[in-house]
Amino acid sequence: MGFNPPGGKDGKGVRRLAYHVRYITIHGNVEEGDVVTLKVFPHIRQRMIQFVNSRQIRQIRDYLIIEIDGIRIVTH
Repeated sequence: MGFNPPGGKDGKGVRRLAYHVRYITIHGNVEEGDVVTLKVFPHIRQRMIQFVNSRQIRQIRDYLIIEIDGIRIVTH
């Protein structure tokens, strides 16, 4: 999600791709926007994202994500 594999063998063609995400905040508000993933923390199920337009950085929990690029995510 949000990663373009390198074109060559040296890995210098790596770049982050923006994607649209809709998620629930800790306070229960639904937020959405185009973001890029900066870091992933799999052991605590969180990721650090940056909004493309506002350049604001946030950490979101994976289980609070509702939709990614129009694909609805079901987590129980």
